[in-house]
Amino acid sequence: MASKTSRSAGKKRRQNLGVILRLVFCPPLGLYLMWTRTKWPRLVKIGASALIAFVIVLILTPMTDPPARQTGGVRVVGSGPQVELLGPEAPTDREDIDIYTPRRTAIIVEATATPEPIIVYCNTGGKYYHAKDCKWVKVTTPSVSLLQAVRAGYTQCPDCDAPDPESIS
Repeated sequence: MASKTSRSAGKKRRQNLGVILRLVFCPPLGLYLMWTRTKWPRLVKIGASALIAFVIVLILTPMTDPPARQTGGVRVVGSGPQVELLGPEAPTDREDIDIYTPRRTAIIVEATATPEPIIVYCNTGGKYYHAKDCKWVKVTTPSVSLLQAVRAGYTQCPDCDAPDPESIS
């Protein structure tokens, strides 16, 4: 019986050590395990939780401070009501130059209707595209646009009044 108690105590020590290590190296998991798997006093659990929260706040606080401004570098000229002109003086006998300022003009865009595609029928493995009423068109013949048929290498059927490839706009 004494060895059973010592084994139980050893197991409990290993479990407590695992929870403590997780509290140090992976605080969220350690907190979860501490609150759900240990029989530590409630005051100890509250203290450990508060300590971890304090450490996290302490670590994240410097990251929220804005960087300090450096002095020197660029000097803003003309930010006040009085502007000081820096540079050589302009000659007095020089004529004034008018600066071109374009006027804003309205650009009117009119919508144009999209033309309806011309539908033709192409048999799989065939060379020609057909009109709907051609004798070679069956119920299962796929329909495509004339442009797609021409791009796929189909040519106009000689037996029907299929649209001319020139009618593609």
